[in-house]
Amino acid sequence: MVLLPIVWGWVLMAAVSPDATASFVEQWPKWALVRRGQAKTLRCLLKDSQYPWMSWYQQDLQRQFERLTTLRNSGDKEVITHPGADYQATRVDNTELRLHVANVTQGRTLYCSCSKETQ
Repeated sequence: MVLLPIVWGWVLMAAVSPDATASFVEQWPKWALVRRGQAKTLRCLLKDSQYPWMSWYQQDLQRQFERLTTLRNSGDKEVITHPGADYQATRVDNTELRLHVANVTQGRTLYCSCSKETQ
């Protein structure tokens, strides 16, 4: 049985990370089911300060993978408009990056990562 991302007006939006004990970031919630057109805020917590750059990536239903944003400093914000969803990323402090996802109309998987540099 295959779970379809869009079921009865709901959109499956996943925030996925590997085993938290082996990861430099922790995402919350791990997954979310959002009603079409509704919004959800995702959180990414940095567990190792040696990797100060934090990024959000998305993978759409066609398995296309792209970077949405990369932020470094506390208070940094970015608004991103995409087909299927609108995003607002906020670097809350040195250890937290939030992604507010609104106007969701297409399923997607969202990933958080960290790095030492912006590459």
